[in-house]
Amino acid sequence: MLSILIPTYNYNITNLVYTLHKQATQAKIEFEIICLDDKSNENIFKTNIVVNKLPNVVYKESEANNGIAITRQHLCDFAKYEWILLIDADMELKDDTFIVNYLNALNSGFNVIFGGINYKNKKPHKSSLLRWKYGKQYEEVTAKRRNTKPYKITSAANILIKKKLYKYFTLDSIGNSYGMDIFFGPQLKLNNIPVLHINNGVYHLGLENSITYLNKTEFAVNTLLNLDSENKIEIHENDLLAKFTLLKNTKLNFLLAFIFKIFKKPIKKNLQSNYPIIILLQLYKISYMCYSDLKNK
Repeated sequence: MLSILIPTYNYNITNLVYTLHKQATQAKIEFEIICLDDKSNENIFKTNIVVNKLPNVVYKESEANNGIAITRQHLCDFAKYEWILLIDADMELKDDTFIVNYLNALNSGFNVIFGGINYKNKKPHKSSLLRWKYGKQYEEVTAKRRNTKPYKITSAANILIKKKLYKYFTLDSIGNSYGMDIFFGPQLKLNNIPVLHINNGVYHLGLENSITYLNKTEFAVNTLLNLDSENKIEIHENDLLAKFTLLKNTKLNFLLAFIFKIFKKPIKKNLQSNYPIIILLQLYKISYMCYSDLKNK
């Protein structure tokens, strides 16, 4: 009935697998849990492989480090059930009704169901404050709000979806996972696929340090620019792209690019500090987008 798929890389997944296994067993459904390790280090692999002792659980290793987008696609190939539940390795279930909540949603008539992402209220180490503050402010959104713009927040880190539908979109085709969710929402909207958001969030635990997060942010911006230039996301609900398009049409993109060149260092200094200001992160994103676009002309 349900294939639970966990892409894994250098993260201890034992608690997550045990909890998911317990809930699925208690729900009295046919299920499997497949964990595909993307060439983690040897110590992590040895820690995680113990989950193979559980009934209906398979933990296997990829032959090469492929990235999470390709790993998810391979997991779909391994899955034997019609419905797949994708959940990232660095997640923690919020409550003991996680599986039941999704099972209840199967009767909704939707083939794509997003559970949502949450962040714990306790502040993390100062090195990860930027990622945590951004997540709390922009990613931790109730289902009611998400359903008003259903294609805006479409994270594959916690999603219940028909296997054939997920495979149809070949989300690994854009080359890297960090831009994948940018592509997913517009594809769903373009193909008129109804989606449902429910309050069935998981805690995101694997927070990058601020330097890494800023590097990934720049990568995601360039991914968005490439998708836009290739006309792959003409229909979307992406706020950043909408602002960029407006700035470009009014020629204000030159001003924003200039702001990036002049204020890049002081902005990054704040964002990597103990008191990051999230509005500066938003300014950093849009100004970098304008700068990167003009630089590559």
